[in-house]
This record gives sequence, C-alpha cells and structure tokens, in this order.
Amino acid sequence: MQARTLRRCLVAAALAVTLPFTAATAAQAAGEDGNSRGGSSSSKPRIIVSQDGEVDDMDSFIRFLYYANEFDIEGIVYSSSRYHYAGDGAGVQPFRWTGTEWLSHYIDLYEKIYPNLRKHADGYPSPAKLRSLYKIGNIDNVSEMDKVTEGSEWIKKVILADEPGPLYIQSWGGLNTTARALKSIQEQYQNSRKWPDIQRKISKKVVIYNILNQDATLNDYIKPNWPDLKIVDNQSQFWSFAYQWTRQVPAANQYALKAPYLEQNFLTGHGPLLEEYRTYRDGKPTPGDDQNNRWRPEQNLTYAVHDFISEGDSPSFLYLLDFNGLRSSQDPTFGGWGGRFAPNASGWIDTADVNPSTGAADRAYPQTRWVVDLQNDFAARADWGVTPKYRDANHNPTASVREGLNLKAKVGKTVTLHGRGGDPDGDALTYRWWQYTDADTYAGTVALTGAASPTTSFTVPADAKPGDTIHLILEVTDNGTPALKHYQRVIVTVK
Repeated sequence: MQARTLRRCLVAAALAVTLPFTAATAAQAAGEDGNSRGGSSSSKPRIIVSQDGEVDDMDSFIRFLYYANEFDIEGIVYSSSRYHYAGDGAGVQPFRWTGTEWLSHYIDLYEKIYPNLRKHADGYPSPAKLRSLYKIGNIDNVSEMDKVTEGSEWIKKVILADEPGPLYIQSWGGLNTTARALKSIQEQYQNSRKWPDIQRKISKKVVIYNILNQDATLNDYIKPNWPDLKIVDNQSQFWSFAYQWTRQVPAANQYALKAPYLEQNFLTGHGPLLEEYRTYRDGKPTPGDDQNNRWRPEQNLTYAVHDFISEGDSPSFLYLLDFNGLRSSQDPTFGGWGGRFAPNASGWIDTADVNPSTGAADRAYPQTRWVVDLQNDFAARADWGVTPKYRDANHNPTASVREGLNLKAKVGKTVTLHGRGGDPDGDALTYRWWQYTDADTYAGTVALTGAASPTTSFTVPADAKPGDTIHLILEVTDNGTPALKHYQRVIVTVK
C-alpha cells in the first residue's frame, strides 16, 4: 500500500510540473480521436540546439539533420563546455577546440541530399533557413557568461517572442549561452513592474533538456535566478548512447551499434553527409581535438573499426519525436526514444526501467530498450538521402486505435482495443501489444489476450486503485528493409 501511495504522489508531482506545457504538446500528441500522426508545422516542437563541437555533437547533428522536418527549429547555437572552448586570445588558451566551421560544412552537405529528403517527407527546412539560424554564442571559456554574444541575443529574442507552445532549449554542451540570454532578460526587465509576469511567462514556456552538467551555469545562475524554469535532466541515461555503450546496451541489441550494421546502413553509399559520420578507429581525426584519440587505428582496440562511437546528445531531440506515436514529449515520465524521467524539484531526472534480461532496475534501459528501433528508423532516413524516388525506399507504417488513446475503466471491466495499421509502401504488417509497466502508476501487470494481433483485451485488476494508470503500447512493424515501426500508446486510467 505504501508503494502504491508513493507512486501516486510521484504522478501527482509529475502532473504539477507538466501542466505548464502539456496543453500545447497535446495538439501534436493526439488528434480529435486521440491518435497521433504527424502535424502541421505549427504543431511541431519549437527547439533551439546548443552544442560545443565534440565529436559526438557532430554525429548527433548529422542525425538531427535527417530528422529536421520533425521540428520547428528556432536556433542552432555554438556554446562552450568544460570539455571544449575556444580561448579568448589573451590569457585563456583553447582547449580541445574543434572550430566553428564544421557545422556550416555539414549544412552544405545537407544541401546535397535535401532534394531527395523532400521526396520522402514534407517539412525539411531549406539549407538557407538552417544557415540563418546558426549563431556563435559564448565560446571563449568554460562557464563564461559575461559577454553578450550573437548566440545569446538570438536565444533571448526567441524566448521573448510571442509564440505559442513550449520552447525546448537543448544543451548538448554547456548552458552558458542560454544562461547569458536569461541574464540579459533579467537585467533588462527586473527593475520594471512587468518583471514578475515576464519571469513567470518564460518559466512556463522554456524547457531545458540538459545532458550531463557540462559547465557551472545551471547550478550557479539558472536555478537560483529562475527557480520555476523546468529542466529535463539527463545525468546518466545518455551514456547508453554514448562512449560507454558497450557497458550499457543489452548484448542482443548491440549489433545495431557495431561495424557491419553501421557500414551497411550509414557509412557506405549513403551520400556526403554520412561520409562525415565518425566511428571508432576510423582514421578520421577531429581537427583541434588531439586528446580525442578514438579515431586512431592503434587505439581503443576493444572496439572494431567503424563501431559506433557516440551520439550522447541525440536523446535530447529523440525525446521530442512524437511522429512515432509514443507521446514522450507530452510527459517525460511516459518514456520514449529519448529515455524516461521521474519528477524532481526542478523538473525531471532520468530514472530506471526493469531490464528483462536481468530482472533488475536499470538506469540505462529506458534508453537502450529502443536502440534497434531508432537505429532502423535512422537507417531508413539515410536511404532517403540517396534515393530520388519515393517508391524505392521504406517509410514508416501508420497505426491507430479505434477507442482512442486516453481511456477510463472501472475495476473488473474488460477493456478491448482495436488497433489498425497501414503502410504507404504496401508492406506486410505485424502487430504487438505490450504493457509498459515502468511508465504505469498501477503497480502490477495485466493479462493481455491477442497481444500478437490487431485487437487485444484485458480486465482491470481487482487491486487497481482509482487514479492508477496502465500504459499499453501497440507496435505496428512493416517487413520492409530496414523494418520500421509506428506505435500507439493507450493510457487507461482506473475510475
């Protein structure tokens, strides 16, 4: 009983911190019938990407460009971190500095595949638009936020813009440029009568996705001065998609991160942008970062040449990909391609799922459970970039649930769910229903009938309490190459 009470309290806390922006994301998470599928540009997540130019930022940025049609991109800002900074030309010397030109070069390479990408999906931003969004922020030193920079002024402008919905600021490096933008707003307005309303509005709008703590500005400036601003804090799950992935990813899923898979699906014959994708021992140095020896063929011999190296920052935007139907941006406690989180004092912190291979709570598993799915999805988009005809590549199936995605049911009631799938390529489909028990607030499991068919049913257990939630995931998988999925998450709340 105490465990159930604790779980209900945590859910109440999650709802309390989610409410400021859930209504805005509901439009992209559910249509009138409660089924998610695409959306207009106005319903896409508004995001600013800030990064520090580490090799895994480079790889994450490549993946990001293939998914650029899924976002309303408001800025691409260069910051520093404790791992990478440019120096100030005076007393501060550069540290592992990779320069700022590589990002423009990647956009140039995106321009070469842009015509093909547009044949396969709507909404890809033009290369010119991306170039206009690229700004240099506070890069001189770790945690430097004294200077007003082009990047900080751009973030300030976007924060203050009267646009609906949340603004997701993604920290792939340090948060110093974002901190400078917030400080500039504070300095401009804190002595005016408007300040309390402005601060409240910004705290309701801005959601920071923080990867590690890569400088001191979050704890030293942002939290003390903006205590109500929400943070999705990924302090450990990202390692399962970063340099330490061999220690985190279950053995059965590691093939999607090893050399043969990467060579076949990304590195060979997939165009100029993916030719820049860095892997272990690939012989491609990262200019300016001599301390990163992972490219050297004689180093890191536990990895094969072309094994996955790192995309430790990709979870920050994978979490917002609602086209897949997981609804993870609607509430970080739901879990999805970007991991799963539990509420804390400043927003959310990464949490654990039970790993079925060990039976134990595993803080990496909320991310690693999706590795094969998200790699296959990226592989399909890699094909799009070099395939000029729609019919010659694979595309995601569709999925819907007749009853809707948010249901209520009493104890003892049998709930029947009719799923339906479709495929734009005419591929054969398979169905799978499963209970995402870690996302539930109900502490037990339900017995699903027809779990491998479009229609499933279960009876709400006798020990379920009013307000308990049961998360059921419908997976629709095509038989294309690579095999792609679309999900639907049905949340049953006990009456």
